[in-house]
Amino acid sequence: MAYPTAYSSTVAIPLPSEQTVQQIMGKSYQPEKTLNVLKMFAGTEDMFEATIGIVKAMFSAKGIDPKIRETIILRAAKVLNAPYEAQANVVMAKNAGLSAAEIDAVATDGPVSGINPEYVLVCKATDELSKSGTLRDETVRELLDKYGETISRKIVLMIGWFSPARNHRQGRDEDLATRINAGPTS
Repeated sequence: MAYPTAYSSTVAIPLPSEQTVQQIMGKSYQPEKTLNVLKMFAGTEDMFEATIGIVKAMFSAKGIDPKIRETIILRAAKVLNAPYEAQANVVMAKNAGLSAAEIDAVATDGPVSGINPEYVLVCKATDELSKSGTLRDETVRELLDKYGETISRKIVLMIGWFSPARNHRQGRDEDLATRINAGPTS
């Protein structure tokens, strides 16, 4: 039970030039602190503002415990073999309050068990959406019973964002060590 640590691909979409990133991000751009994923988003040019809007929404969604969000991200990283998300978000998960045992459990090769039932449920939903593109009726019912309609929608949207978003991020060439933001999350 471990997270992925290396990409198998050898061809990647390069990061945009520093000039392009500066032009798109403006005054908020800090070359030494800006994560490469944000630089890559800047490289989408006219799509940048909308993309950043959804990113901000994912990390500040009302009614979503940051531990639930980080559990979703870590599980998607495991299931989809995404080393960047695994390494960066293990740090963020710790900052959000997940224990080492919970983080390890989310990295299991089979169904997640033995941790907070809420984490097990979002891992099950992440597995289903990431592997088959849909949720089983039983999982939808569990989400609705636990969280109600609005929070269930948010959880499904988060899983959908963090699962395919990994495909965009894996398409770029980066030094893994420069991508990890070890600072506290809010």
